Formats: sequence, structure tokens, C-alpha cells
Amino acid sequence: MLGLSLILLWMIALPIQGQAASPIEPGALTAPPPDLIQPLTLFDPDFSYLERGAGYISELSNGRVNIWGDSAATVHVGEIGVGLTLQRWTGSAWIDVISGTPAVDSDSAYTYQSHILTSVAKGYYYRTKSSHWITHGEVYESGTRYSGSLLLPL
Repeated sequence: MLGLSLILLWMIALPIQGQAASPIEPGALTAPPPDLIQPLTLFDPDFSYLERGAGYISELSNGRVNIWGDSAATVHVGEIGVGLTLQRWTGSAWIDVISGTPAVDSDSAYTYQSHILTSVAKGYYYRTKSSHWITHGEVYESGTRYSGSLLLPL
């Protein structure tokens, strides 16, 4: 009896072939993107100066979104920067929609950047891709982060 129970539990745990990935949410033109950790989303733990960085996205109104990001170093470094890119989910891949001019500060341990974007197509999922870097003497450290996704409904 125990063997039969284990077999039934194993069969229930198996994925169903041909099952749809995710249903399309109301107001969306595509199924949601997978919630997978992308490559290069974590900074190298052996970095000496680039401490952290992140990018964010929020909905404003009338099809507008705000993206912003920041980078932080452990000490004042020669240069610290953050660059932001808005990405849209096509249903199968993330594509770049717009990239801003990076924010760069000298002799600082922190930098911040914000963009308000207009005329964003509704019905799609968006996220922020943020690039972070520092230079300190001969040392260059960099990393890329991705925000969670945001549906801008129809």
C-alpha cells in the first residue's frame, strides 16, 4: 500500500506535457514572463568596491512608467555609474525599448538616476535592466541587475 501511495504521489508531481506555461492576465497581450533569475544578476562576491546596485520600475498614469536605479560603493571611488534600459516582454523574449544616458559621479560612493518615460505601449510587461560600475585606481568592477516585471494593462 505504501508503494502504491508513493507511485501516486510521484505521478502527481510530474509535469503535464502540453500544459500551457501561464494564462494571459486580463489587460495583457502576452503571457507573463518567467520569473527566472537572469545571468549576471548578482555581483561578484569578491568585488572590493562595488557594493550594490539595483533598478526599479513603477507605473505612473496614462501609459507612463518611471524607471530609476542606483549604485553604491564601499568607499569614495574615482568614478561610479548607473545606466538604465527599459525592456518589454514580447511573449518570448525581453527587448530593449529605450536606454538613457548613464549617470556618472566622480569621487563619490553613490550615484542615482531616474527617467520618466512616456508613450509606452499598454498590454505588455516591462522591467528595468540596470548596469552598475566603479573605477578606483586600476580597479574596474561592474554588474547588471534586472527589476521584477510590471504589467501595464490595456
